[in-house]
Order: sequence, then structure tokens, then C-alpha cells
Amino acid sequence: MYWVMFTERKSVEEKRLSGVPPLIDELHLKCNEGKNITRSFPVIEFTPKEDFHCLTDNLTAAGFSGLIANKRVSETLREIGVNNIQQFPVLLKEVNGNQDCTDYDLINIIGDADIVDYDKSDITLNSPGDIMLIDSLSFIDTSDIPLPYVFRLTSFLPLIIAHDKVKQAFETNNITGFTFYKPEDFYL
Repeated sequence: MYWVMFTERKSVEEKRLSGVPPLIDELHLKCNEGKNITRSFPVIEFTPKEDFHCLTDNLTAAGFSGLIANKRVSETLREIGVNNIQQFPVLLKEVNGNQDCTDYDLINIIGDADIVDYDKSDITLNSPGDIMLIDSLSFIDTSDIPLPYVFRLTSFLPLIIAHDKVKQAFETNNITGFTFYKPEDFYL
């Protein structure tokens, strides 16, 4: 079974990292398109404008154009055989009481697949195969399709789709900062 793996805050204590790190902007680093990135990048430094405490393994940080996740996330993914991720080191400056934090990486998930059952989903399309709004998703039968454990949804690249093995591993390792939705329960 595949789930929608979504980054979201569970409480007001979990703040969002607002803004775009200068390096990401300058070098056009995009880790939200499902593409392999072939060049190397220096450490991505970012100083939040507001007081920030890293409370979860995965942080809400839209300006980073990818997942900002504690190294425990990538370690857990690799332990279960996920090999389609790239990691770019991040230095969060002056967080957690004015400390610098090197525990996080920008994670790029390589690969995408379109497993949406368009007839059974309640979605609004911009054009064929391009989702604009989601009220409920339905996936096609993937049992005979060789898919990775984690990938982006082709018709809506911001969404990450994860196999039940990923969900179970995250629960076993108490990985925080993600919510796993059954496709039919997900809306956006």
C-alpha cells in the first residue's frame, strides 16, 4: 500500500522556517521536482529571522524546495533500502537558543510516478495529468508495478508518495514531522 507522506505541523510550538536560503536562490537548487541533481553544492546556511526551535525530525520549510529533515530520516530510509534520495548538508544558524545546528539535510527524492486513478479521484485539473486541487485521491493497483518505496507524484510534484514499509519504519523509529494519509483521506 502507498500513502501520501505529508509535511505538516502538529502544534503551534512547531514553527515554520520562513524564507529562502540565499544559496538555494542563487544556484537554483530545486529538490521538489523528482530529478537527479548532478552538481555538488556547498553547505546550505540559513539563519531564521525569528526564534526557532527544531522540535521535529522533518521541518516545515517551503522555501528550501525539498525536505528539510534530520539525518535520522535519511538513515531510516536507507536502512529499508531506499536508494533514490540525495542529501545536501544544511547549517541552521542561531536556532535552539542561539546554537548552530548541523543535524539537518535538504533531501531530494529522485523519481516520480503517476499512480492516480483519475476516474475514482475527486480532483481538479489544470490540464490533463496536472492536478490543481485535491479533495480525495485514489491510486491505481500498483501491485505489478516496480515502484520505489518513496517518490513524487508526477501529476502533482509537491506530493511525496511512500510505501507502507516507509510508514512502518518511521513509526518504529519515532520519526516526527510527517503525517501519512490514506489517499482517499487526503485533501489539499
